[in-house]
Amino acid sequence: MKILVAVDPSDSVHLPVSRAAAMAKKEGAELTLLAVAECVEDMESLFGASASERLRDKAAKALGKAQELVKAAGLSAKELLEVGVSPEAFIVDVAKSGGFDLIVMGTRGKKGVHTLLIGSVASKVIALAPCSVLVVR
Repeated sequence: MKILVAVDPSDSVHLPVSRAAAMAKKEGAELTLLAVAECVEDMESLFGASASERLRDKAAKALGKAQELVKAAGLSAKELLEVGVSPEAFIVDVAKSGGFDLIVMGTRGKKGVHTLLIGSVASKVIALAPCSVLVVR
């Protein structure tokens, strides 16, 4: 079994990573951590290269925290860090190309009332994913 954990750079990584690590340990699954630094189009032309770098650094720090949780559970995980405008597209593409069996992710519901309960990225991943998706709250 292969589990992909979508690590949200702007939110706590504890719940989704801990849940995925527990499942991986129980199932003997392979674990991969993915963080996407979400950038708006033309960000560098508007705000300079430092804005993109700050977002990338934040995503890298979130991956580091996630990796610490995985190691504390006695496991190891691969890491992927992507930069782009569509986190859900990266998550779905990695799940497809990597042949993952499960995506584990959290939700924040940050983009309006209609996505308050599940979150826009999570809802898009659920709709487009090639495998099962576990949304952790």
